[in-house]
Amino acid sequence: MTNWLKTLLTGINPWLPVFAFVTLFHVIRESYVDALIFAIGSVILVVDWKRVLPWRMPKRLEVKNWVLALSISLSCLVLFFSDRGGWQDILLLLAIGPAALFLVYYRDHGPKPSGNGTMTRTKWIWMTLAIFMAVSELFAYIWAAVFRADETYPTISMIVSPILDSPYGRSVFLLIWMLIGLGLLKNGKRS
Repeated sequence: MTNWLKTLLTGINPWLPVFAFVTLFHVIRESYVDALIFAIGSVILVVDWKRVLPWRMPKRLEVKNWVLALSISLSCLVLFFSDRGGWQDILLLLAIGPAALFLVYYRDHGPKPSGNGTMTRTKWIWMTLAIFMAVSELFAYIWAAVFRADETYPTISMIVSPILDSPYGRSVFLLIWMLIGLGLLKNGKRS
């Protein structure tokens, strides 16, 4: 790689190429709201990477467990009792989005633990699963666009939609989804 390219890419957030690709993918499939969400994410990453705004990213915020539990419960209630894609869902997304951004977008401070064999294997397992799912979704999209047959090789959303149309399926999905989010954050502060 040439020196100017190394200089240009120094300090890039590894999520930026992913967000940029997903933005382009959603534009191509004419899903403009999804494209806008990922484009905003891309802009935030570029602004932070190039230090366009004089802003110092804080340390990771800690939130009390009862606040997280209350937020999850209220979110589940709104999503459970509202129509899928309704104005309540959109309002909830607009309210939770900035809060979630502050919980997950922080700079690590201090020493980093060294990797071990388990950590390396886990990283490769998750990366392999993510790439497999992404390629599968891309293949399903291309298949549906070329052959005009969504049912032959359905996307994940087509498989999950009938389950989410049921209030019981939606409640189980919401609970699992929120608990996974909590597990990824591992952010609870003992109250």
